[in-house]
Amino acid sequence: MVFKELFSFDLSGTLIKLVLILSYQNPNIQDVNTRNQIHINKDFGWFIGGFENNRKHRHYAIQLSIPLKGQMIIKTANKTIKTEHPILIKSNVEHQICSANEHFLLLMNPASTIGHYWNHLAKAELQEISIPPTKKMKEHLLKNGADQLFTTNLNSIIREYDCFCSSSIHLGDKRITDALAYLAANTEQVLPAEEVAQHCHLSTSRFLHLFKEQTGITYRRAQLWNKLSNSFSQFEKLSLTAIAYQQGFSDSAHFSRSFKENFGFSPREFLKISQFIQV
Repeated sequence: MVFKELFSFDLSGTLIKLVLILSYQNPNIQDVNTRNQIHINKDFGWFIGGFENNRKHRHYAIQLSIPLKGQMIIKTANKTIKTEHPILIKSNVEHQICSANEHFLLLMNPASTIGHYWNHLAKAELQEISIPPTKKMKEHLLKNGADQLFTTNLNSIIREYDCFCSSSIHLGDKRITDALAYLAANTEQVLPAEEVAQHCHLSTSRFLHLFKEQTGITYRRAQLWNKLSNSFSQFEKLSLTAIAYQQGFSDSAHFSRSFKENFGFSPREFLKISQFIQV
């Protein structure tokens, strides 16, 4: 089937519209009952639609998948879950979604305050999870909205649950929570670990240890995510080589490998299915 929709999302305060074209094995059949929406920003991105021919992949994002119509099947190397309940997948776990049914997929930066909240809820690599945040999201998603108000309200629900919310305030190490807040306030630059450690009143070695323990990823990986997310707004302006050099990568091959490790697809694959239009 072919999905063709016009979506909008916000990157660093810049409104961009994305024409997303997803092509599957049979391009002559279109499922008019399935929404296809996408939204991406600095700390999370989401998609509403179906994944009928999704391949096995891994990424450093924490993933929350919520089935909206019928069951969803998710496979890893160790287990397969077929369920109508939300599924939470930890960072860097190889998995495959096998479902043509409509569902909601949320990818979160593990080193963001939102990702930090969900990382503490992940007790296994892959698990079913039904808690107030997932119930609230699903209730909103079942309203079948597709306008800007629907997107704004959904994003508000997602942002409501982070490591500063009342249900999470006693989880984890406050010093790392402070570090994540400091990073969130300085997303336009790569901060040395020494600077963030000093901000948290920790030695650099202790900070690096706690950061990995609390977020599930290294500080270097968190800064890599920041550099990659900053590149999104440059896709319609610069070549991949120019973007790579601008973001501090040695060449476009290094940039492409890092991009795929974090998001599950290469920049060229992304460009094949998307067209950016500045407005």
